[in-house]
Amino acid sequence: MEDALGQAGRAVLAALDDGIYRVKVQMSLAEFDAKEVPMAKGSIMTFVNSVGGSLVERGLRVNFVFNSVADASEAKNLVREDLQDRVTINVLGLGAFGEEDDVCVLVCPSNHGKDLRRIEDVERLMYAGPPRTMTSRKQRRLFQQRPIILLNPSLEAIHQHSTPASKVQPMFMSDFTTAYFLDPLAMVSRSSQAAILKSYPSQWQLWMRSTVAESTGGYRLVWERTTAP
Repeated sequence: MEDALGQAGRAVLAALDDGIYRVKVQMSLAEFDAKEVPMAKGSIMTFVNSVGGSLVERGLRVNFVFNSVADASEAKNLVREDLQDRVTINVLGLGAFGEEDDVCVLVCPSNHGKDLRRIEDVERLMYAGPPRTMTSRKQRRLFQQRPIILLNPSLEAIHQHSTPASKVQPMFMSDFTTAYFLDPLAMVSRSSQAAILKSYPSQWQLWMRSTVAESTGGYRLVWERTTAP
């Protein structure tokens, strides 16, 4: 888990350093499933604190936006003590990506039950224009290019072809670059197990290992691709 958290944090920073300001992190791990594991018992806040610390060390003002009032309240009790006065914690749809913020991290945004309001809340945050008092073209451009990071988003568009097995994502998700992706159980059979990994700037990778009892080998790289499988 610590290795994955470290990889994810470095991948996010590498993407930001390359000028990518719409970044996504997806970890298909039980500890990161906000729908199944309470905030206090999962690893979401471990990642929030890790990334938050890295961004704050760079002198950036970070705005963490949680999916519900309950999650935000719990997060305030779990955020690292040295970050409490240096980051902002808000609720999706209630708090704004303020002019004083440099980076916005949406923590597990989701719209269970196909709640269109959640989609609209994310869009409103993404496409909010600069304040009228900001007249410089450069300042206005930089304002709209402030980084937004999605951490384990679970957003589903209202679409006739969307099913539980094949969800259709909102169109704005195409604006985001995957900085880190990990699915350690992408494929499981009686004799093998496959994991899919993407860690920016590396390509998408498929790793496999044998699960046969007498096998002593670890994971081996099967292929690398520029696009997601």
